[in-house]
Amino acid sequence: MSAPARAAGTSPATIATPDRRLRVFVSSTLEELAAERRAVRDAVARLRLTPVMFELGARPHPPRDLYRAYLAQSEVFVGIYGDRYGWVGPDMEVSGLEDEIDLSAGMPRLLYVRTPAPGRDPRLARLLERVQAEGGVSTTPYGDPAGLAERVADDLAVLLSERFARPATAPPGLAAGWLPTPPTPMVDRTAELATVTGLLADPAVRLVVLTGPGGIGKTRLALAAAAAAEPGRDGTWFVDLAAVRDPADVPAAVAEAVGVSAEGSRPLLELVADRLAGRSALVVVDNLEQVAAAAPDLAVLLARCPRTQLLVTSRTVLRLRGEHDVPIEPLGTPAPGEDGAAEAPAVELFVARARQADPSFRLTEATAGPVAELVRRLDGLPLAVELAAARVRTLPPRLLLARLDRALDLDDPDVDVPDRQRTLRTTIAWSHDLLDEDGRALLARLSVCADGCTLDTAEVVGADGGDLDVVETLSALVGHSLVTPTDTGDGEPRFRMLELVRAFAVERLRERGEEESTRTRWAQHLAGLGAEAGAGLAGPAARLWRARLDAETADLRAALRWAVATDRAELAVRLTAPLVRWWWARGLLPDMAALAEQTAALPSAAALPPDLAGRLSWARAALRIAVGAPDRAVPLLDDVVDDARRRDDAWLLGHALGARAMTLTPGDPDVVALLDEGLAHLRRSGDGWSVAFSGMLRGTVALAGGDLAAAERVAGEARDLAAAAADDQLAALLTDALALAALLAGDLPRTRARLQEAAALHRSTRDLEGVASCLEVLAALALAEDRNAAAARFAGAADAARAGLGVARWSPNQTLADRLREALRAALGEDEERQARAAGAALGPWAALDEALA
Repeated sequence: MSAPARAAGTSPATIATPDRRLRVFVSSTLEELAAERRAVRDAVARLRLTPVMFELGARPHPPRDLYRAYLAQSEVFVGIYGDRYGWVGPDMEVSGLEDEIDLSAGMPRLLYVRTPAPGRDPRLARLLERVQAEGGVSTTPYGDPAGLAERVADDLAVLLSERFARPATAPPGLAAGWLPTPPTPMVDRTAELATVTGLLADPAVRLVVLTGPGGIGKTRLALAAAAAAEPGRDGTWFVDLAAVRDPADVPAAVAEAVGVSAEGSRPLLELVADRLAGRSALVVVDNLEQVAAAAPDLAVLLARCPRTQLLVTSRTVLRLRGEHDVPIEPLGTPAPGEDGAAEAPAVELFVARARQADPSFRLTEATAGPVAELVRRLDGLPLAVELAAARVRTLPPRLLLARLDRALDLDDPDVDVPDRQRTLRTTIAWSHDLLDEDGRALLARLSVCADGCTLDTAEVVGADGGDLDVVETLSALVGHSLVTPTDTGDGEPRFRMLELVRAFAVERLRERGEEESTRTRWAQHLAGLGAEAGAGLAGPAARLWRARLDAETADLRAALRWAVATDRAELAVRLTAPLVRWWWARGLLPDMAALAEQTAALPSAAALPPDLAGRLSWARAALRIAVGAPDRAVPLLDDVVDDARRRDDAWLLGHALGARAMTLTPGDPDVVALLDEGLAHLRRSGDGWSVAFSGMLRGTVALAGGDLAAAERVAGEARDLAAAAADDQLAALLTDALALAALLAGDLPRTRARLQEAAALHRSTRDLEGVASCLEVLAALALAEDRNAAAARFAGAADAARAGLGVARWSPNQTLADRLREALRAALGEDEERQARAAGAALGPWAALDEALA
């Protein structure tokens, strides 16, 4: 009697002996794959299973009768294939190898193909293609006997846990329940699996829906959850709707899977309900999204069968009562610069799939970085990671990374992959095609947002002056798993797309001919937001505005680059001018310097209004000073000062005079005069933050000149203004200055107390330039305490941080730094001072800060 017949429950009852073990039939050519056969035999035996293997030699039965008898008494089929097709008997049309695989239909099958095999018999190649085309089984490549044994052992362990947890008996009158066996193990998903199995363990939960974009791993997770929930049920059935396009055909698909035939004129789902009523049943419905209109019919099934549960996978929520939605997120990726990338689930998946394509692949020091960046740029989307990993034999990770702009067109080399997941493009198009016209329009328009958007941005960018209901349509996009709302911490969600979805949507935007108009609305909206934020940064809502601007960083920068690239000088200035303090606070001045020069060179810059032209010239000058080129700032600033006086622009005049002072050499008597005049104009402008910033500059000049009383007075007033403006970064820098004033006055306890206060603020803002400032004062304190080597280490860490940012010191700060260097060299000697500074640079700024304050 065949294995399928026994599995269906038609064999006579037998009493198993105590040594009865699961039998694993191993099929292969004999001499060619002798080493592989030995390795697999040992792997099966280690699992305490019985390997069943036909061998040559004297037997009382013909070879064909022997292997057929062995196969009939086995439960699992393992096929190993190399180059040869195998021996064809005199009365046979196919080889014993092909005969065995045909007879194994209905059994759990694991097939392994040696790769590469340049001399493979064309008949064997056709056999493998036929088996894969028939579905239900896939082939796994292997490179050597040891790797094959490891793979077989892993796959058998997974198969046993998923397939043989309990006998597959069927309730009377129903088909035997079954779950497909995934060809590869699931990676991670521990938390999601626990959530789903926990829901299925609750009898009150009737409908669980796994939602997420295509390629996220919904089917794999559903199968794992169903297998875990299977024991103790009367039956578990799997319904694959991938090929169903008409909702009216869904009842027939469910009935066929459960084993119910049409009877008379009664609806099929009523017949299914009759058979399942009273039984503890789990029905897994896969790929419901394209026939979601059939969901209410499935709800009727649940209503009639109180002990039946549905586990559904769909790219969109069903919106049924009692639905428990479990959104499936991408796999975790390592953060940039993070150690231990191999433990990240997305990296683990990449390595596992890469080793299928190339058994020699290993994650090494050379490949770990490119692989980590690959999975980050692929958003941890499992399908994208798998498609990329399948290419490692011809494209190592470094080359894959260089070609990632074509990620949408990565295809799967396995022939048994569903058509809808053949490439990322077809996967996303599958979901896109399910949208109505409004949904397609909004998805395309929102693609201009570089890092997601808030609802107000979506309404401006998406409406296009028409009657599209953005809120309702955005909700539909979320339901289709094409857009994901994320918590920003302030109660307002931010709506994001996976980067691969966004790349697809950008293509659709261009096809619609709407790219320029949409990007114009987007950039103008961000410019208006910037103007509002610029005013808000000086008020009581400053922290909220900084959080909003942090979330908009990528979009503001992208909009600015687009405005420059398309010769929109006025738009570029409106995007940047109100946010100078924020660009500075986020360490973006070097990037802004280049963009400011490019903006000034645009043909449209000649038509800028006077106030914006003045802001642009001042910004260019200030940024030249910031990157260490003060001489090139002087002509610009002289023109800005003259223009601002003429127009009585107090804010611009105050900042221009302060910047002009920064171009002078230390000790020049005009420095103090320019700063004091600038401070007076800034007080007249009413901008407390600008007064605080200018006060920081004035306090530094006082410190460099030894006027400690003036430094305490000016820096103290400025720190209070910075605190009132809720600017912790500026307050921290001013506290550094006050600590240095205390140190120069010889008050070491007060110095350390102020540095502790400043360091806490620097840590909270993660301001690298500020940490460098704090480390320089800590170095001076260590020198005063005769900890000379430590002082040089802290100074070295500060230098490295500034170099990494690409910003220069203003001349009074440079004077103070030069004095510190001279004192360190006098205390340590030039060589020891240089070595200690190098050690500090290697230590890093944050570790150096911890050491200095310990």
